[in-house]
Formats: sequence, C-alpha cells, structure tokens
Amino acid sequence: MKKPTKLILGLVLVCVLALGWWLVSPLLFNDAVDEALPPSSSDVKTKEQKPDTEEPDSDETETATPDPSEQNEVNLSGVFTDGEKNYKTSGTLKTIQTNDGRYIRFEDFKTTNGPDLFVYLIQSGTEPKDGISLGALKGNVGNQNYSVPKDVDFSKYDTVLIWCRAFNADFGFASLKASNE
Repeated sequence: MKKPTKLILGLVLVCVLALGWWLVSPLLFNDAVDEALPPSSSDVKTKEQKPDTEEPDSDETETATPDPSEQNEVNLSGVFTDGEKNYKTSGTLKTIQTNDGRYIRFEDFKTTNGPDLFVYLIQSGTEPKDGISLGALKGNVGNQNYSVPKDVDFSKYDTVLIWCRAFNADFGFASLKASNE
C-alpha cells in the first residue's frame, strides 16, 4: 500500500473509533448530578418582605396589581416512566415557581444513559420538534433543575420527555398533573 492510502485508512479508523466511543460510552458510565433546589417562592417572598430603609411611594406598590401569570400558576408534578425499547427511566418531577422564573425539577431521577440526550416539554402524542427544548440532560442520575421559558402555557404542554436526538428515541417521559403542593 502507498503511504497516502495508509494515512487515509488510519484517519477513517480513528473517526470510526471516535464515533463508536461517542455512541457506546454513555451506556457504560453514569453521569450523576445533584443540584440544590432553586430558591423557593416562599424564600423569595420572605426576603422581599424585609423592611427597606426608605418608604416606598404608595403609587408604586407591586402588591396592588398582582402579576396575572402568577395568579394562574398551578403546581404540577409527574412520575417518569420507561421509554421505548429497553430504555429504563424512573423518578419524579415537579414545577417550582421562584422570583426569577419557573423550573421543572427532577428528583430521584435515573435513566439509561445515551448520547445526545435532551429534555423537551411537549403535548402528549406530538414530536419533540413540536415542543420546547429545555436543554441537554444534565446527567442520567440525580436531582436536577431545568428553567422553563416564562411564556410557556402548561395547558398546552403536558409531558416532559427525555429524547435521544442521535437515535431519534424516547428514553422516558412524565405526564404533568396538578398537585397539592
């Protein structure tokens, strides 16, 4: 063989091995995460209620006109179930309202690891492309928080999906239901 041919075959072999490792290695290792809770709304309200050194103008009080989006906030929760094929997923989730936004929190979460896993908020029965991406899955094991855009209407998006973009596969999902928390 000529040297350029050996070089090309060597590069192809390296690329194939790298791609193989990217696809297979997540199945061999867990990526654990343990994020703290975002500050809860009650913690934020407690901080806001501390008296200031200056008296606020009576015309500029925020309590006189509550934010309509906060009036319609409902605490949602769900339980993860397995995805397609042999992908195992378990744990719970809940929504958390804070001063800086809304979050979906995974607790005691565990899923089969895989390449290119993302978290989507979708309407049940629809494709991830029709939903809202909350970002890459932070880890396949542990507690984690995902920020939800402020304009999301949970009456339109009722399912949290763990989606593998590389294999176009559902690794697990949880249906959001109103909770008593």
